[in-house]
Amino acid sequence: MDSLTSQIRQNLYHNPQSVVHVLLVFISLVVAFGVLSSNHPALWQAFLPTLLMGLSYGVISLSLDQLFREDWEDGTLEWRMSEGQSLEIYVLAKILTHWIRLGIPLTGIIGLISGFESLPLLLGVAATTLSLTLLGAIGSALCLTAKANTSILLPLLTLPFGIPMIIVSMAAVSDPTAALSSYFTLQGGLLMIAVAVCLTACPYALRLSLR
Repeated sequence: MDSLTSQIRQNLYHNPQSVVHVLLVFISLVVAFGVLSSNHPALWQAFLPTLLMGLSYGVISLSLDQLFREDWEDGTLEWRMSEGQSLEIYVLAKILTHWIRLGIPLTGIIGLISGFESLPLLLGVAATTLSLTLLGAIGSALCLTAKANTSILLPLLTLPFGIPMIIVSMAAVSDPTAALSSYFTLQGGLLMIAVAVCLTACPYALRLSLR
């Protein structure tokens, strides 16, 4: 049985082009908004955290459709189940790989755009993208057998779970003095809930898709 670290290492080297394309789309959207608001720098500065948080939510949600689909289509997922391998470790490896390849670069890009002036914003983006990946993985597993394109459906499915994290993150940005003592504790609690729910529901959803 492959360990968690070996599965993550193997996934990291698989199809990196798709992640580059997603990051380029994110950068293009930020640049486009910056150009459109170039005549109103105060407005750009005021809405920059909200814009970056919203775009990171959209990018993560839209990218979740392919999280398990390739392994499901080529039989890798079915083989893992027939061999009795742990789906929980498989799910966690997929999620952490996706976040390392996309969530961490997004956080770094947002840090460069904001000049690394807002630690609450960066931590908020990191926690929000990880939580959305955890909870969105459940929707991705449930939609494997859907014949329609689910890339647009997944952002709607993750929206009820993403809103609380985004609200807490934006509150931390607006009140940095209370961020470390209050908001980050709440974010950590929501993240732990997302981990527990995902590792319980996602393997079950994958088993349902393989029946």
